[in-house]
Amino acid sequence: MDHVSKVQEILRRWDPIGVQPGELAPADEYDSYAPDIVSMAAQGCSREQLCAHLGAVCTDTIGVPPSHDVDWRIAGEIIDAIRGRAAAASVP
Repeated sequence: MDHVSKVQEILRRWDPIGVQPGELAPADEYDSYAPDIVSMAAQGCSREQLCAHLGAVCTDTIGVPPSHDVDWRIAGEIIDAIRGRAAAASVP
């Protein structure tokens, strides 16, 4: 599975608006965010930066409040998927 597809899968679990992609909304509800996120992770962003980006997507694009705990967990999963376990385990 390529990185974009893997991140799309992770974003479906992120689901900040609770639409259960593939059930209550199209499966690709969050897919458009994946390429930028893959690029950020591949370029070495920190988990904190990626968490902040997810929060900004929530507030600025989707129009819902972010959930720092969920965003932090998902940011770690994404970094793990792109760069490997050791990077995801680090704390800023």
